[in-house]
Amino acid sequence: MADTVRQTPEGFLTMAEARARLGVSKMTMAKIVKAAGIETYQDPRDARIKLLKVEDIERMGRPIPVGKAAA
Repeated sequence: MADTVRQTPEGFLTMAEARARLGVSKMTMAKIVKAAGIETYQDPRDARIKLLKVEDIERMGRPIPVGKAAA
């Protein structure tokens, strides 16, 4: 059997790739996805793998404004 390297579909990340990019644990990633209502997708080659859109992960990694600075 030949070794195959799975290529994530363009524009998507696996949950593991997203966790690595954000530097969070598996549990934290699941909480973030649920709380933010982020849509997950099924990998067409392996139903066990959940995919997330890259743009959603990039948005989650951006700083959140907390208010205006005093002038």
